[in-house]
Amino acid sequence: MAALIFVINLIIGGAINSATGIPLSSVFFTSVIFGLSVIIITKIMPKFGTWTLFLLIYSILELPTSLGGAPGFWPKIPINVITGILADITLYFVNYKKWGMFIAFYVLATVNMLAFAFFLILLKIPGSDKLLKILYILIPAYCIIGTIGLFAGLTILNRIKDKRIVKQISD
Repeated sequence: MAALIFVINLIIGGAINSATGIPLSSVFFTSVIFGLSVIIITKIMPKFGTWTLFLLIYSILELPTSLGGAPGFWPKIPINVITGILADITLYFVNYKKWGMFIAFYVLATVNMLAFAFFLILLKIPGSDKLLKILYILIPAYCIIGTIGLFAGLTILNRIKDKRIVKQISD
């Protein structure tokens, strides 16, 4: 699942980053994909550590790409793993309820965006000066647009939850 989401985000999100020249500007697209995946992954595999493992795999895949900053931007891995741990903790404490997934997504989005912005600006990655100017727009936009993905995930989940493969993965 991490590889599939990575490929989708790389193709469209990478194009957005390249077109604008601003790191993290692909959030207008990737937020929908991550919102959708939060619902589906969490409901299919409601276990502690799912999000940590998912974001570890995702960050290793995104390391040589422009997603999450410049290619080779090493803080991608610890930022995403810490974000995954926070998401797992949040989901654990809300008992993997649907409303809790919304909270986990907003925590995940805010912490992840702030951490990436901090390191991109600190390390003076090209385009980070432009990022600083629009960061106050990107974080709320990620949460608002990601909510579309969350509701889409609920719709998809309702259609696939009784499928045999989903039940096999869940058990």
